[in-house]
Amino acid sequence: MKIACFVEAYNFNDKSERGALSKFRSTAESIGHSFDFIFKDEISKIPEYDALFIRATTDPNNSAYIASRLAEQHGLKVIDDSRSIRTCSNKAILHDLFIKNNIPSPKSMLFTGEENAIDELFDMLGTPVIIKTPYTRFSSHVEKAHNREEFIKISKRFLRKSKVVIVQEFIRSDFDWRVGVLQNKVLYLCKYCIPEGGWKVRSRINGRNVWGETIAVPRDSISQELKEICIGLSKCVGDGLYGLDVKETMGGYRVIEINDNPSIYDGYEDAIDRDIYEKIIKALAS
Repeated sequence: MKIACFVEAYNFNDKSERGALSKFRSTAESIGHSFDFIFKDEISKIPEYDALFIRATTDPNNSAYIASRLAEQHGLKVIDDSRSIRTCSNKAILHDLFIKNNIPSPKSMLFTGEENAIDELFDMLGTPVIIKTPYTRFSSHVEKAHNREEFIKISKRFLRKSKVVIVQEFIRSDFDWRVGVLQNKVLYLCKYCIPEGGWKVRSRINGRNVWGETIAVPRDSISQELKEICIGLSKCVGDGLYGLDVKETMGGYRVIEINDNPSIYDGYEDAIDRDIYEKIIKALAS
């Protein structure tokens, strides 16, 4: 089988991401498949392949989405499929999806700029609150407001980019569970730690971006409750490759979001369950 892997130049900037991409290619070749990297100026070549694996940042406005749609139109197996991209890329859609399917998640509200709704919002969610635009990646456009003044300042800035923002209660934690799911089965399990002095996995501390530590955990050690929540949510989206971020609280688990195109870095997500490359290649070849 001929597998195309859609990438951008930035996918090769980080040593660990380069290592993971290399492992995908060597794994595919070891079980009899070809594996070629395809860039956006080569999108027209996609119909020549049997399957497409997207590693570039996905968003309905990005070239990766065009690649996904083109592959689907020509009958290729695609990870990530266009429906998953549309769903996971929009936090407002996820907000409604969580409510509709009774997914345990932080209390949240949609806000469109009416200042007379702010008091009700703080009454419901408490303080501080987390403000997000619908389209976020790697904790960008996710900020914390401690009071009305901060909320107005942040929300006005975000609403210049979007007609709506998502406002969530703040749940303090030392880490987020990252649950990798493939074809509605747990693929890997990690703790994405919050760096000291920060409040999210990538925090701005003393003027610079700081990433928390990634701690891989055997996927078979996942609690039954967490597994059921994550598989239940993944089925609401599709049967692709997803990464779920979940807070563990005294009252149970709370899903923050489900991401298509989850991070897979050499030495991080794959540190314990090293067969994740083979499982993904076999899913593409099925």
